[in-house]
Amino acid sequence: MKLSDFDIEFIKFKNEKDTFTFKLNDTFFQLKENSLYDRCDIDAKIDCLKNDNTLVLDYTLIGTVFSSCERCLSEIKLLLDSTRNEVLKLTSNEDLLQEENYLSVNNQVYSTYDSLYEEICLSMPTRLICENSLTNKQCEIDHSETADEDVVDERWSELKKLIK
Repeated sequence: MKLSDFDIEFIKFKNEKDTFTFKLNDTFFQLKENSLYDRCDIDAKIDCLKNDNTLVLDYTLIGTVFSSCERCLSEIKLLLDSTRNEVLKLTSNEDLLQEENYLSVNNQVYSTYDSLYEEICLSMPTRLICENSLTNKQCEIDHSETADEDVVDERWSELKKLIK
């Protein structure tokens, strides 16, 4: 898997709809430097509708992402079921091309990799803990009972006498 696998050549189809499917696995996250996740098994479908001056992309992502629990560090399996709509406007205006949702009319290829990665990250729970995983189990953390002895520093006890 390489980054060019996620390129959509929308210049080829005219005012029509096309569907692209991707099978995302562990190599998907390896393409991104310092990725938040390492492993996944996701089916991604992108429905593209090209009009005269817009490109509408409908993302559907279904699968699982594997991560580590933030509390007990055991591996957890997180469900991903997400849809997203992205509208890209085609323009030849140089000022508008600096904006996020504008593409050049002369641009022939649009890479969906960053949009797919962003949607996966945004769909994950805020806390990556066992309770949010598919197994919905409790974290297995052993808290050993420690006797906290109140050690009194005699210097502080003398200072507390001054307050009274």
